[in-house]
Amino acid sequence: MEKQEERAKLVIVYHPDFASHGYPALRDRVAPAFEELRARGLLDREGVRVLLAKAVDERLVAEVHTEDHMKGVQNSGYYEVALLSAGAVVMGAEEVALGKAEAAFCFVGAAGHHASREGFWGFCYLNDVALALVHLRATAAVGRVAIVDVDPHFGDGTRDILGEDPEVLHVNFHSGYTMKEAHGPHNLDLALPYDAGDTKFLKAVEQALITVEEFSPEILFVIFGHDSHRDDYGAFRLGDGVYGEFARRVKKRFPSRVCYVLSGGARPHVARRAIGDVVEVLAE
Repeated sequence: MEKQEERAKLVIVYHPDFASHGYPALRDRVAPAFEELRARGLLDREGVRVLLAKAVDERLVAEVHTEDHMKGVQNSGYYEVALLSAGAVVMGAEEVALGKAEAAFCFVGAAGHHASREGFWGFCYLNDVALALVHLRATAAVGRVAIVDVDPHFGDGTRDILGEDPEVLHVNFHSGYTMKEAHGPHNLDLALPYDAGDTKFLKAVEQALITVEEFSPEILFVIFGHDSHRDDYGAFRLGDGVYGEFARRVKKRFPSRVCYVLSGGARPHVARRAIGDVVEVLAE
C-alpha cells in the first residue's frame, strides 16, 4: 500500500526563472527573499515543503483570457515567465484545496491582479488567482472563495474577471484611485490615504477579515504586495513589522486553507523582511 504523504503546514512554490527572467521591476527581490527564507531556516523547518513551479496549461489560460489577450502577452516578451508564475499559483492553491497543505506561499516573476479578461498592464500578464479558481472548480470541487488583495494598487483585473461571481468575495485595498466599480454581490473596496501607516492599515485589515469570516469561504487567497512599504514604490507608508502582524491576524481567523500570492514590490531589503516575516508566521 502506498504511504500517504503527511499534510504539510506550508508549501512554498518557487522557480529560479522568476529571478532571472521575471519582469524587471519585480525580479530583483525574488532571489534575495528566497535566500532569506533559507537563512532563517524556514526551508528546512518541519512541515514546510518547497515545490518547483511548473507552467500553467495554456488551455486553462484560454478559459480565462481572450485570444487577443494571449497574443498580446506572447508579444510582450514575458509570456513564458507569466505562464510559470500563474502555474505557481495554481500549484499552491491546489495543494491547499486538496488538503495537502494548510497554507501556501507562491512566488512569481510576473504578477496578476491587473490582468483582466482582455487586457494587461502594471507588470501583470495573466490573472493567476482567476486561473487558480477556474482550475480548482474543475478539479477540487471548490466553489466559494474569498480574495483579500492588500497590494496598494487597485486590483482591476481581478474585479473585471471575478467581480460579478456570486461565489467570490473580492476585498480590495487601494490608495483611493478606483478603477472598477464595485458591481457584483460581494465586493468590498477599502480606500486608505496614500500615506497610510501601520495603524490605519491594520484597522482596515480587521474590517476585511470580519467580512471574510461572514462570507465563510472554502479557500482564502491573499494577494500580497509589499510595495506598500515606505521604502518601496507603491502607496501607503507601512513599516517593517506590519507584514508579520498582518499574517498573524489572518492566521488567527483562518489557520488553514489559505494561499498567499506574491504581487507588487521591488526592493530586495523590503522583500527579505516582509516575505520572511509572513512565511515565518505561516510555518509556525
